[in-house]
Amino acid sequence: MLIEAFSEAKDPSAPDTNEDRFVILPGRAFAVIDGVTDRLGTRYNGMLSGQYAAMIVKEALEHALTRPDRPTDTKLLIPVLTQAIADAYRAHGTLDAARSDVNYRFSSTLTVALIGEETIDIALVGDSGIRINGSRILQVDKDLDLITSTLRKQAWPIIGARTSDPAVQEKASRRVTWFGTRQPLEALAELLDPQDLASIEERTVTACTEALPHVPRGDIETLVRGGIVHAQGAYQNNASTILGYSALDGFEVPLSLVHFERLPRSEVRTIELFSDGYFKPGADFGVASWEEAFREVERDDPAKVTLYLSPKGSTATHWTDDRTYLGVRF
Repeated sequence: MLIEAFSEAKDPSAPDTNEDRFVILPGRAFAVIDGVTDRLGTRYNGMLSGQYAAMIVKEALEHALTRPDRPTDTKLLIPVLTQAIADAYRAHGTLDAARSDVNYRFSSTLTVALIGEETIDIALVGDSGIRINGSRILQVDKDLDLITSTLRKQAWPIIGARTSDPAVQEKASRRVTWFGTRQPLEALAELLDPQDLASIEERTVTACTEALPHVPRGDIETLVRGGIVHAQGAYQNNASTILGYSALDGFEVPLSLVHFERLPRSEVRTIELFSDGYFKPGADFGVASWEEAFREVERDDPAKVTLYLSPKGSTATHWTDDRTYLGVRF
């Protein structure tokens, strides 16, 4: 068995801020965990909530899978990890606040592969992914992310016409994505006026309605106007809406939003787990190939507004996101 792993924070000069984690339990399980970026700047035990969530999930996963009575079905893991986060809310006295406002929750994605004698069981919570045998990629693509990414794409040139400073352009476009087109204008007043925000909204809704004809226009408008902070939370672990997506956040995760798959172990030569900081897979197995693909993305579209849309982009000092790769050759 060959194992290769790599993880880097979005700020390479501050590796302690990395919100990604990985789990290596040879013969039992492999996992990549991505803490969801905090929306309010809340800290727990000195860590932002996304990092704290990733740490909790990692520790709970390792504990559960090293016990003699460890779960052998990925469906049984979800409530165990959910309970671990709920227990952390109780310890901090924030369970009621987290229940009533999703912005007070700390949450993470999870890609996990349980290694059995005859099978490999995979679960995908959120948008981290896995590549099997170097060709088949399993990753849950969220229509919701396309909407917020399109919002930033439409804001980018309008803001760019007002400033030649790429750092200012990035900060302002990210703020539009974060707080939506109906936010108070004070923080953007030097760059945008009400008509600019109205134009960004109209262009985004039109583009998303055309690209996502199956998504109700009202949901698109809600997300564009409220942004990630004010609107996205309503879709987290909500199976009643087409924009619903899964996350480990201490509350019930509808299993219908989680991707489960069982593979014959004899047919699996390699598995490669990765967080969404990688916008393009490596051509081959291994860290070197995936990092080469990462450098290509950063060369071709560092702002993530043309080829690889994202609610945020890279700057001179920060990558778009933390990234983690874990490859196993059996």
